[in-house]
Amino acid sequence: MKRSSKQYELFRRTRSDGSCFYRALLFSYLENLGQMQDRQAEIFRLKECVEVSINRFYQLEWKEAYFLNPDEYFLSVAYEFYCLVNSVANGLTSDKLYERSLGETSSGRSKDVNPCCDVLFVFLFFIEHIMFSSVISFLRLLTEIEIRTQAIYKPFIPEDMIPLQFCRKEVRGLYAEDEAIQMRALTYALGIPLRVEIVDIKKWVGQPVRVKRLDFFRQSDLGKGPLGLVQSYYSSNTAHKPVERGSEDGLLASDGAPLLTLLRRHGHCDILYRK
Repeated sequence: MKRSSKQYELFRRTRSDGSCFYRALLFSYLENLGQMQDRQAEIFRLKECVEVSINRFYQLEWKEAYFLNPDEYFLSVAYEFYCLVNSVANGLTSDKLYERSLGETSSGRSKDVNPCCDVLFVFLFFIEHIMFSSVISFLRLLTEIEIRTQAIYKPFIPEDMIPLQFCRKEVRGLYAEDEAIQMRALTYALGIPLRVEIVDIKKWVGQPVRVKRLDFFRQSDLGKGPLGLVQSYYSSNTAHKPVERGSEDGLLASDGAPLLTLLRRHGHCDILYRK
């Protein structure tokens, strides 16, 4: 955990295995869910979004997918996702998380983790090792369903590909880098607003680091552009006013900015924490 900018106080590294975006989004969402006052209302909203994807899932063919029984597989990974989210929403305590993870964290703890973040570290470690495979697969499926069933993504797919071919290569592929189209598809499918700070690695020595900001909003929050996103640029020496959690929406700050924030560098995503 290190200081990263004037606006962000800390960041958490994620594993570089091709699923960093999916894992980082999941971790950040669950952290925010645990801080919401009306968690059950958020769970109800999330389930409504997932139900839409479930209905779309049955409209598609999965003959060449990596699972033998599409219906059974999808429902099983959806169940794992629901179990994880409901556990957090129902107040899964730090003590119980620690008990479940004690045997695994003793040899895997990072030296640069702040002691005050022990509970969060255990939480993330538990999710990563116990539920990683099924939940990440579920998030990838949601992304593919969104791209294959919604026409708004077609302009962003190479002309020589159909949506199915694109998803086979860029969504199902374990080491495929996630670009704006995958990020937008998953955030839209789950109805989760997201901010991504993209560091420009092409910089001159002694010059401020240039950062591209992408804000992905839910349709109910903002409908700008075909992918419902807003982008802007700023330099690392530009001061930003810290944002606070909003009172009406647990996923938006008081100024309307997404609370979930990721840092993208060299094609890799980490989690950013505001001051």
